[in-house]
Amino acid sequence: MSVNGINAFVDGLFVGQLVGESALAAISLAFPLTMILNGFTAMIGVGASSLLSRSIGAGDVHTQQKIFGMTTTLCLLVSVVLSGLGIYFAPELIGFLGGKGEILEMGVSYYRIVMLGAFFRVFGVAANMLIRAEGKIKAAMTYSVMATLLNMALNYVFMYVLGMGIEGAAWATVAAMVVLSLLDLWYFLGRHTDYAVDLKAFGLNMKLLRPILTVGGSAMMLQIMFFVQQAVVFKSLDHYGTEWDFAFMGACYRVILLIVIPCFGFAQAMQPVVGINYGAGKLGRVREAYRTFTLSGTGLILLFWVFCMAWPEVILSWMLPEAQFTANDLLNFRMMMLTIPSFPLFFMGTTLFQSIGNARWATTLLLARELVLFVPAVLLMPLVWGVNGIYYAGIPVNVIVIGITVSMTMRQFGKWQLKPA
Repeated sequence: MSVNGINAFVDGLFVGQLVGESALAAISLAFPLTMILNGFTAMIGVGASSLLSRSIGAGDVHTQQKIFGMTTTLCLLVSVVLSGLGIYFAPELIGFLGGKGEILEMGVSYYRIVMLGAFFRVFGVAANMLIRAEGKIKAAMTYSVMATLLNMALNYVFMYVLGMGIEGAAWATVAAMVVLSLLDLWYFLGRHTDYAVDLKAFGLNMKLLRPILTVGGSAMMLQIMFFVQQAVVFKSLDHYGTEWDFAFMGACYRVILLIVIPCFGFAQAMQPVVGINYGAGKLGRVREAYRTFTLSGTGLILLFWVFCMAWPEVILSWMLPEAQFTANDLLNFRMMMLTIPSFPLFFMGTTLFQSIGNARWATTLLLARELVLFVPAVLLMPLVWGVNGIYYAGIPVNVIVIGITVSMTMRQFGKWQLKPA
């Protein structure tokens, strides 16, 4: 997941360096739309991997055999529908988020190419989650690293050597997802799993569909709510800000993703540990895993966070090389970054609930953060602080939601009346 965070950052770096500020603004507007695709990917991948890890812990061989085929079928159905809708409505979607003129044209071109490769994006990531759910973290990471390194290399070839501009960045992403999908497929077809997989069991198994969608729905909400968050942010920037704010906000988000996605990776690594031990009734190890992964994720975030808070102009200039950052720009960036070290508590809490099959609490946390708190904050705070209020909105929201998450997690531990592992 750290590699995926670097990947998103490098995409922005290549576009900003080789194409320009308008191109960075264009992919920044297209980026929230890809969260819809990522949301359905998370629904399938997290739902299926949670079910798989629990079935491994419980020794349920029948469920283990059926999950790969079920996952593949869902990936195909979802990607075909979303790809068609995304390609057809691309101009309206980018325009809705504030794209105009050249930015709209480049954003539509980039988004349509990404959506052409929708199946490979959905299947590649979801199948990789199944590999992680089995506990094969090294294999899953190796495949992700290979795909990401290819994406970086193709960014250089397509954009710099061949001069394909923003379209080159999109094709590089698609090619990398094709390779990730092939590597995942090789893993399953080569029978490298430690559990039995029925390679003929494709189609929709209604017995498995409900638990996959129930647990996966909360994971999907994280991505969908991120889309809602960014849609509201960019619509507010369209009202209060300028074209510069689109590019600057896009750069800020990519830096944040560079820091936060590795922490999300810690949460994904925690999922099979929690799921398998919960399925086996070893609740003490569940508590131990939560504590270990939360502390580790926080430590990793702090390493990057300190650098970004101390020298924000250095990392931002990698994507906006010709920009002259004002003191207000750097203040806004630091305000967006202020509460980032608390994110592991949120990620590990929601992942804990997903892993034990408690989708209701995980979904409640996500909806509380984005719809109940963040959207009103982004709409109201600019009335007082202008465009700066958009950058400040996450601070009170994160403080409140982290408090709720910790409270709910401690309540769950208390209900289990845990003993030392």
